[in-house]
Amino acid sequence: MTRRRGATPRRLRLRRRLLIFSAPVAALALIVALKLITMVAAGSSAVDDYAERDLDGLSSDVAVLQFGNVVETAKAPFAAGTLAVLDGRLADADAEFGEALRRTEPALSCPVRVNLELVRETQGDLAGFARDPVAARERYTSALAIVEGAPPECFAGNTDPDEERRAIRDDAAERLAAKIANADAMPPPPPPPPPPPPPPPPPPPSAGSPTEDDEEQRPDDPRRLDPRGGDPLERLKRVLRDAAGAVPAG
Repeated sequence: MTRRRGATPRRLRLRRRLLIFSAPVAALALIVALKLITMVAAGSSAVDDYAERDLDGLSSDVAVLQFGNVVETAKAPFAAGTLAVLDGRLADADAEFGEALRRTEPALSCPVRVNLELVRETQGDLAGFARDPVAARERYTSALAIVEGAPPECFAGNTDPDEERRAIRDDAAERLAAKIANADAMPPPPPPPPPPPPPPPPPPPSAGSPTEDDEEQRPDDPRRLDPRGGDPLERLKRVLRDAAGAVPAG
């Protein structure tokens, strides 16, 4: 009987010790669970904010992803790269997408490579506008290396659901090779048109008359991502893959 009564305090002490030692583990597990929930919510929010071009919202999402960047480590720099593109910071976008690529398994790297190629090609186009063929060629060559290191059917033969982006990806290698070959022969930007004379009083509108949209069309420019025209940076923003939904876990 004495032994049994003495064993009860020992069991109580043992239970207290177990509770003391297990409490931090339970708290840590709860913190990790909350962080994972926050990361999932931020990733989903980043997709929506990108689609709506909400820079403030996307900035907040990126901050959350960077704070909890312990599981899907490629997602935070991927979202940060997308935000940098929307802000017009192509050098930062190049660095962020490059970091996302380093954190992504090669077989899963296609979404990151697509964005990185588009950023570097656009940098080359802008260097061409600035009459800097050396910088343009370096950017095009760097973009081509991204294409050549991609998994099968990431560029040529891809099945992107967006028709415009699918075409841009499909002929990326051929297009970049042509731009590299012609980097020294890039024509200068067209001069601004002369100021028009004062217009006569406008006639009443009639069927078939040209619209303002027609007058705003410009000739094709082979330096663009697609020779059908459009500002290189604005076109990049339009075809860039979404902020968080496309990037695989890394």
